Amino acid sequence: MGVPFFWLSVCIPPEHSSEVASSFDAAVAASPVNPTARQVLNRWREDPGSLSPEAIPDPAHPGSWTFPEGTEEFEELFRPEALSAFGQGFIRTGTEANGWGIQLDEDNGNLMITDRVPAPAALYFGLGAAQVADLPGHFGALFVAPSDVGELLPALEAVLERPSPEMLARARRWLRGGNNTRVHPEELFSFIPHALRKAEARKEGVLVLTARG
Repeated sequence: MGVPFFWLSVCIPPEHSSEVASSFDAAVAASPVNPTARQVLNRWREDPGSLSPEAIPDPAHPGSWTFPEGTEEFEELFRPEALSAFGQGFIRTGTEANGWGIQLDEDNGNLMITDRVPAPAALYFGLGAAQVADLPGHFGALFVAPSDVGELLPALEAVLERPSPEMLARARRWLRGGNNTRVHPEELFSFIPHALRKAEARKEGVLVLTARG
């Protein structure tokens, strides 16, 4: 693998919900969308065909393409520094999880690892500009309180549970930017609903984070 990216979901017990929500909100506030990425996204929403995994349009020069530097800035959407550091505390060091008494295992969490391409990016562009507005959170990262899980789940199932062949093809195209042959596009679409169903069964909240390896 090249650079690994992590997508983590973990159930949050009600007694820690307020603390986790505050920490998540602080990380989101410290992860603003940079101007280059915002311009590229706005253009993509106006013209869904303007964006590809191979290159992105140069926001300063319509009709031109930008490569490594612009792409790096753009992909920061899916691995923002503050949220990535928050995720690292769960995935690598366990600092945050241990501080809240949360033990990560198959019963209360899930972890997806992708190469070079953040999994939420492949999901985001697989969905397409028309559907992606219905995704909550911050580019693949979100916190849902225990009281909100049951309400959010059916809404997200409607968006994510039955991806069209075109959506799957677009997600697969993004995944091909790395060595991701073992990651199926369907897994991208089911990741958040699966996390919400697990949290609902446990009567807990859910935290979904992205991080760079």
